[in-house]
Amino acid sequence: MKHFACILGVALMVASGAAAQEVQTTISGGEDGVLVTPPSPADEPKEEKSSVYEKRVGGLVWLEAMVGPSRWNVTRFRGLDFIPAEIASQIPSLVVSGPEFGAAVKFRAGSTTVGGHFKKGNYEPFDLITVGLDFGFLIRAVPYVHPTIKLGLNYHTTKGGLALPGFQNALTNVRTDGGGASIGLGLRIPIVKWVSLAADFDYSLIGLAVRGTETISGTGQSFTGGTGGTAIAGTFALTVHLGG
Repeated sequence: MKHFACILGVALMVASGAAAQEVQTTISGGEDGVLVTPPSPADEPKEEKSSVYEKRVGGLVWLEAMVGPSRWNVTRFRGLDFIPAEIASQIPSLVVSGPEFGAAVKFRAGSTTVGGHFKKGNYEPFDLITVGLDFGFLIRAVPYVHPTIKLGLNYHTTKGGLALPGFQNALTNVRTDGGGASIGLGLRIPIVKWVSLAADFDYSLIGLAVRGTETISGTGQSFTGGTGGTAIAGTFALTVHLGG
């Protein structure tokens, strides 16, 4: 009877002291008294460790900064209509290259992104300014490295000079602008929850209209010319993901 009362008292004390614990304490009794066995370390709950790296990009709003080399073939600028044919045929092919900088804001829904971008290509002796819409698709089913495809619709203008060597003094009041489209392929690598890196290769078609006043004939007549060209660029981007 004494053994039973002792076992009952200890059991009540252990039960009241361990009510908040999820682990189990073992109580046994015998001729030598009551034996209380504490939980073993193997029985204690373990916290699940999470990797510092993310498998998939997230966020609903993306803020992006980009930089990379670019190359633009502007050979057809020699086709301006105020240049005599015999002179135009002697103008060499013109290809310019230089760094391109830009920024973008994108909105993600699932594996699709839509947004706007601004880019500035620094060439000599002029700059190419691009503002456009960006439509992208990324394959998030591939973890850690997502293949991407993007399309762009762009407005272009030049600033700081004429893309026609040797004719800078033959034109006044020059205005050059136009439109184009681009396609790009690349890879996006999620780093941590709110940051990813991207590398893209872009191919663009650029059509420009050139308007102004010619000074070659001395009559000061206005002219309108046009040209088309292609550009390629390699872009490296750092993206911050917000929301979601």
